[in-house]
Amino acid sequence: MTRSPEISQAIFEDVKAVVVVTLDIADRADDLGPETALYGNLPELDSLTVVKLIVALQKRFGIEIGIGIVGDTFDTLGRLAAFVESKVR
Repeated sequence: MTRSPEISQAIFEDVKAVVVVTLDIADRADDLGPETALYGNLPELDSLTVVKLIVALQKRFGIEIGIGIVGDTFDTLGRLAAFVESKVR
């Protein structure tokens, strides 16, 4: 799996785990990489599950995420992980 160099592997794996559990897609977890498109690509990720995912990420990482961040942040798994990592630092 290739990943963006700016994303730590640990953060990426933790974000991926939260996505997998929140969307209940454990059967596809091995197929998810940094370039995996999220919003608009995964049928499980609709507006309601975006809110659930934001809440789950906030709890897991102890960060605050505004609901208005959806845009590009949920474009790919790598972008989401990079966003979370920027909040954790």
